[in-house]
Amino acid sequence: AAPFYPQPKGAPEDKEAKPKGWLYHTFHGALIVHMTLILPWLLGAFVVIGAIWMLAAGSYVAGTAILGFVSLQYMTKPSHWPEFKQLILDLDPRCYYDHCELHLPHGVDDIRKDKSMLCYHPHGALCVGFSWNGAHAPELKHVDAKWLVVDVLMHAPIFGRILRWIGNVEGADAGNMKRLMKQGTNIGIIPGGFEDATIMKKGSERIWLKKRKGFIKYALRYGYRVHPVYNFGECDTFDTFHWFAKLRMKLNAYKIPAVLFFGNMFFPLFPRTDINMHTFIGKAIDLPKIEEPTKEDVDKWHKTYSDALRALFDKHKAEAGRPGAVLEVW
Repeated sequence: AAPFYPQPKGAPEDKEAKPKGWLYHTFHGALIVHMTLILPWLLGAFVVIGAIWMLAAGSYVAGTAILGFVSLQYMTKPSHWPEFKQLILDLDPRCYYDHCELHLPHGVDDIRKDKSMLCYHPHGALCVGFSWNGAHAPELKHVDAKWLVVDVLMHAPIFGRILRWIGNVEGADAGNMKRLMKQGTNIGIIPGGFEDATIMKKGSERIWLKKRKGFIKYALRYGYRVHPVYNFGECDTFDTFHWFAKLRMKLNAYKIPAVLFFGNMFFPLFPRTDINMHTFIGKAIDLPKIEEPTKEDVDKWHKTYSDALRALFDKHKAEAGRPGAVLEVW
């Protein structure tokens, strides 16, 4: 079957034969991918709690077996499983949505094979755009990037093992980010992080950026080209509880994602299906290499980046079906 998503302008043609079968490039196949990734992400901790409860209730065999299985990922180092990653691509998770498309308005060659930083906004509740139009986007296979997520997820029960099977996802802790950037590795990040998720409100284009400047400092230090990326439609994936923002922001400081959300009517933990997701990758901003950037350097280039992101948003919002949208920068 032909892929559900349109081939974006400027992307290299994928001449590999498409797999045949009733699950490939269908809603059912996409649903399986979402179940495989989302359920372990959200419910992994409850597996451990459940095992402890079993032990307390006297079910020693079952409780020990579950804890033993979970502990394997901490006693061994799970390796990249190429077939697993390819299966995700083949099942085409974008088919879960009414429309999910990656746009490359400046062509694929604008993304170099080293020292490129792709900055996705907004985070949303479950990083739909970052996942399907970034880390798992077939159009970006040539980029050979590492897609960075909060490091807690890399150590989460069950889900941490799945991330290592995928192979191109790593932790966004400062040490790992510096290591990758010293090597000139392309990286994909979500600058807004948990704060983006916390301020999410259905239908409102909100991003957390005013106080998020560390990624610019690193880009200057290692001489990276920075691409602003915007996910139109991310704000429609879930209805969220958006009150008590100050309290929830304080929880974010302890890496606690203080966000409550409701998505699909039948599977509330899953995103809504009736969304139009359009992700636009903006033109690269060439930053100078400054080994010890000053606050003034960081502020200057952070403003340049912020202006470029807003320009990207305003230029393509009509094409994304949101002509009246206003970008709220927190």
